[in-house]
Amino acid sequence: MIKKYLIASLSLLLFSCANESLKSDSFPRDSVQRISNVLYGEVVSIKNVSIEGSTKSGTIVGGLVGAAAGSGVSDSKPESEIGAVLGGAIGATLGGNISKNFQSVDGAQITINMDDGRTISVVQEIGDYKFSVGDLVEVITTKGKTRVSPSGVK
Repeated sequence: MIKKYLIASLSLLLFSCANESLKSDSFPRDSVQRISNVLYGEVVSIKNVSIEGSTKSGTIVGGLVGAAAGSGVSDSKPESEIGAVLGGAIGATLGGNISKNFQSVDGAQITINMDDGRTISVVQEIGDYKFSVGDLVEVITTKGKTRVSPSGVK
């Protein structure tokens, strides 16, 4: 029985590691062939940041593995149930922290003076393009998510 929990947990972990890219030059499949709003501006500031990973997948997997391991501590039903609860809680905490650290990526906070007079800030994963202060950029919003990319305007 524990093998089944372990295999199911590891499968969940593998499938949950497929994260959507946060880079300016990579788009999720459901953003393709959709209308996007495009605004233009000039980069005025760039700060390096760390984008934390999600804790959801690790918490779920850790909780399942911990519960399975904890339930095997005794042949007594009450002790096994207590072990499962404690193991699940400890596993969920450890799994969430491991997942958060494992999935974190380097990012940039890009501050932009927009052509319409506003100043905005967008955080995104570092991609192939290296932004510099003074760069003209496109600020593209699709389905509520905003990305900054180099402008084709000279």
